[in-house]
Amino acid sequence: MQVSAYDSDVVAAERRQPRGERRRSAILAAALRVIAERGVAATTHRAVAEAAGVPTSTTTYYFESLDELLDEALLLFVREEAERLRARAHELEGRRVPAGEVARVLVAELRAGHAADEVAQFELYLEASRRSSLREAARGSIDLYTGVAEAALRAAGSPRPAEGARAFVALLDGLGLHRIATGSDQDLERVLLTLFIPFAMDDAELGAWRKRLSG
Repeated sequence: MQVSAYDSDVVAAERRQPRGERRRSAILAAALRVIAERGVAATTHRAVAEAAGVPTSTTTYYFESLDELLDEALLLFVREEAERLRARAHELEGRRVPAGEVARVLVAELRAGHAADEVAQFELYLEASRRSSLREAARGSIDLYTGVAEAALRAAGSPRPAEGARAFVALLDGLGLHRIATGSDQDLERVLLTLFIPFAMDDAELGAWRKRLSG
């Protein structure tokens, strides 16, 4: 049976109603839990439906394909993080703070999320390397963390905050993966302060160090 354009519009309108949005968000939250517990390869409509406590037909009603469900799950994670991270970046704008406080802020951000969400985040990052449909959402997530790191470095007086922000986010992601894999924390503040040193240097100091290291 063919679905008319009118019927499609009715279905789309139903999905956007408050009750539909709540159910859709619950399904996406369940998808993130399944991804964290079982990995992307084991995430299916049936598994997500069981985690959400709804029939499988409900997940396929809101998400026609598994690709769409995975894309939207990462977008949900990004949206939830966006408000918190933008608020943190706004707090730092226009301030001057010691580098030690910046390190504490970044460590707090690393530890702020739930472990299951963090696992799901990295699972989806890896899946984005295989599926182009996820890359835009993954880039959006990384850009949010980079924005906070850039604001933090600027507040600490770094002359190159944009350049340093990417390095800090890469380091924090790597440390986050190690924490997930080993279940133990490193001295994160000390590591971040060490990384901050080259980004605290002015151009003359950095040039001198580069010349020294190049022999």
